[in-house]
Amino acid sequence: MNILNRAGWPLPVGGALAVLLLVATGCVDDPAAPEPEPDSDGAPISLAAALAESGRHSPEGTEVSRGYRLAVEILNENGGIRGRPVQLEIRDDGSDARRSARLYASFIASDTIDALLGPFSSPITEAVLAVTEAAGEPMVAPMAATPGIWAGRERQWSAQLLNPGPTYLQGSVEAAVFGGARTVAIVYEDTSFPSSVVQGVREAAEAHGLDIVMDQSYAVGAADHEAIAAAARDARADLFIGGGYTADAVGFASAAPAVGYQPLLMSLILGPGQPQFADEVGGAARCVAGNAPWHSTIRTSGFIADSETFVSRYEAAHGKTPGYHAAGGFAAVELLAEGLDETLPATGDLDPVALRDFLFTTQTETVLGPYHVAPLGDAEAGAQRGLKGLQVQWQDDGAGGLALRIIHPWAAAEAVPCYMR
Repeated sequence: MNILNRAGWPLPVGGALAVLLLVATGCVDDPAAPEPEPDSDGAPISLAAALAESGRHSPEGTEVSRGYRLAVEILNENGGIRGRPVQLEIRDDGSDARRSARLYASFIASDTIDALLGPFSSPITEAVLAVTEAAGEPMVAPMAATPGIWAGRERQWSAQLLNPGPTYLQGSVEAAVFGGARTVAIVYEDTSFPSSVVQGVREAAEAHGLDIVMDQSYAVGAADHEAIAAAARDARADLFIGGGYTADAVGFASAAPAVGYQPLLMSLILGPGQPQFADEVGGAARCVAGNAPWHSTIRTSGFIADSETFVSRYEAAHGKTPGYHAAGGFAAVELLAEGLDETLPATGDLDPVALRDFLFTTQTETVLGPYHVAPLGDAEAGAQRGLKGLQVQWQDDGAGGLALRIIHPWAAAEAVPCYMR
């Protein structure tokens, strides 16, 4: 007997066994889900995601979740998709790749979910894609930047939303050179996403003639921030660049002044682009830079709302300005909603193949920015080609505080870079 995915195509044997084993061994959370009701013109459209609302990725995962929820809320206020309300189910994967994969297998096995939104982080996304690709389920991956997830994989069901990791901090290298930097210390968490970012940093450092005086990785959760900062100080690195996720950004920004290290510029992968970063590290955030695919001051517009509406609604709900993780979550819902609006047949039955084809062929705009991906059949099918990243930096706001400003690319800059010395 053939095992079919939702598109009615036979599953690859390995993929079929992977999904069936997750169900048969009790790894799904609800294998005995009730039979879905037949589609009707007014039946809700169901979206689902697993996100890191606890665990080490919870600062970022919670923001993505907020973006998902706000987008669905505004979408329903405006009549849903072709008059059909949209439901959203979010489960906490605890920042664990295996648990996330099990949750997505559960969504698929329930046969009550119409489309999937991705988890947070590159390693978790890659684990989830092993399940969703095998099952023929379209998914927008809003927070996975590691190129290896798409390069040479010929993905058929999964679209990337972020700009690729190697581009994340290349602009910071140029900003450092502009300020007179000649040496660089590269430090990074030894996992796929940070490793991809520093690959791009090395390329940019070589292109600009910087001397790499330190190139050091560390295991997850094992960074001695002060010892690493002291080593960069002793190596006389003008540019300190890299890191991992938010906790490491906070650790390195705090460690540098603690050990008397004053680089010309510090640029960190995740953390500085979030509005709460300065609250977490205080004055040590001054002149710290980082990547942000999106910033609240730029004007963008998508299927559900423009950026001004998104920012004002987010601020009203959460009492702070959103960062790019929330914007990415919002944009992922916009993309799925636009695709469903374009492809929903008159019968009301959702067509996963038509939705997939939309994701791989469309060129559109979201709150996050422009979207288009490598087409089906390309070795990097599904990889983002439209979105370009920004470099942002915490600078004096003129009133005794700090403000996050765009410093690169030069054409989009709100301010010239500031330097620590």
